[in-house]
Amino acid sequence: MISSRPFKSVVSMQLSCILEFDGASRGNPGQAGAGVIVRSEDGIIISRLREGLGVVTNNVAEYKALILGLKYALRKGFQNVVVNGDSKLVCMQVQDLWKIKHHDMIALCTEAKQLKDKFLSFKICHVRREFNSDADAQANFGIALPCGEVYEEYANLN
Repeated sequence: MISSRPFKSVVSMQLSCILEFDGASRGNPGQAGAGVIVRSEDGIIISRLREGLGVVTNNVAEYKALILGLKYALRKGFQNVVVNGDSKLVCMQVQDLWKIKHHDMIALCTEAKQLKDKFLSFKICHVRREFNSDADAQANFGIALPCGEVYEEYANLN
């Protein structure tokens, strides 16, 4: 007997998420933080992440936020990720659309690319600042954390 239920593709059964990332620094360079919002495909917040970065530039903070989010997604078993951030520099460099001119960015971009290659699917999009306010808030909270300290807040999914 042949079942009439539709066949679910392997790709559609993979865990997917949306990552929103942002970095913040008070001064450039200055005390900095990284912030990430992790959402389900339907937009519901799964978790909020923030990290204290010490004194770094805003661009370094942006990359650190992206890396924080990608490491989290891999650790939680997500295999498909859509990333949104308001740093055009990071979004374009990760896609190899812009050259990396500053030496400090090479290692960070390389790390981000190595992490993105571990997902079955990866898409990164530049968004306007007003559409990234939740991640921005987490980055600003991260400024108050000691360098290297990561705070994870999980949403109540019940």
